[in-house]
Amino acid sequence: MYGKLIDGVLRYAPKKLNGDGVVVYNPPAEMYLEQGWKPVTFVDPPEAPSGYYYESGWEEQTDAIMQTWTLTPLPDDIDDGEAYDIIFGGGGE
Repeated sequence: MYGKLIDGVLRYAPKKLNGDGVVVYNPPAEMYLEQGWKPVTFVDPPEAPSGYYYESGWEEQTDAIMQTWTLTPLPDDIDDGEAYDIIFGGGGE
């Protein structure tokens, strides 16, 4: 998978690219790299200690974009549903 960081947000590469006046579907890696897209590396989050969670982020390196994890304390005044929403991005009941 290839992507770019734009204002800190990961944008995935399209499945087709324009090159030399031709649209190429499922382009080779070299074409993505030539157009400034970088390989994206996903990393599993570490186990969070009680009272904390990890927030996902991205770091652009010279030749890749790496997923990062930041240990963050849970707020003291939330219920389990709100904690679920913070950790998993919504849907907690």
